[in-house]
Amino acid sequence: MKYKQPILLIHGGAGSWETKDANIVNREIEKALDYGYDQFSTGSSIEAVVESISYMEDSGYFDAGKGSYKNAKGEIEMDAGIMHGNNYSVGAVAAVKVKNPIKEALKVMLDGRHVLMTGKVEEVIPSEKAIHYGDTVGAVALDKDGNIVAGTSTGGINGKLPGRIGDSPIPGAGYYATNNVAVSSTGIGEIILKILPAKEVDMLVSMGFPICDVVKSVIDKITSIFGKNNIGMIAIDKRGFATAYYNTRGMPRGIKNPEGKKILMFEGEI
Repeated sequence: MKYKQPILLIHGGAGSWETKDANIVNREIEKALDYGYDQFSTGSSIEAVVESISYMEDSGYFDAGKGSYKNAKGEIEMDAGIMHGNNYSVGAVAAVKVKNPIKEALKVMLDGRHVLMTGKVEEVIPSEKAIHYGDTVGAVALDKDGNIVAGTSTGGINGKLPGRIGDSPIPGAGYYATNNVAVSSTGIGEIILKILPAKEVDMLVSMGFPICDVVKSVIDKITSIFGKNNIGMIAIDKRGFATAYYNTRGMPRGIKNPEGKKILMFEGEI
């Protein structure tokens, strides 16, 4: 579906979400969406993506930030990445212990000397509110000036080996943005890293295929190889067409533009 700019589309992770949790999770998605969208009044797509993801990291209800799964040692290690499609600027962090990994990823992007960093440690207080039926949070945005941005943040899989890094900080896997499209992925990192679906979406869209068809076909391809319950994606193109698709039970998601907003967890078109 095509939307008027500016547009913000976010997700709270594809997974085995339960109907009983829909109200509270959708409420948090809406708050993150509104908070991120407010950034357009003084900022760009970068601020909208970073602040909406930061809200979800701080909420404690998602597998990111305070709500992150713990590794096999009972510690939190998080990954995040952000990309500005207009100039291919990228910043990412991996296996970090910081309050807001997406903001650390932004610092890496703005510094410009490197793409992926790890090692910074500060105390993260785990949340007792985490519902944990999904994994990873993400956002894509397109502002009035045509800035197109994608970002993703995660705590990774439950009980992972210390030092494990998933798809979320890897451009082309957990997120990707060019002057054509912005994509954020969610799911099983080991599968996503093998396919690089976010990059594949960009390649197909650049060839002229509609973004809605492309995202569905890429996920259908992954389903045919690895089965269901392993991926979801949100995406937006430079013309304002936006889509969301997943092969799991649900994926909390929300979109907002000047004409209104829509919040969904299960079936329904963005």
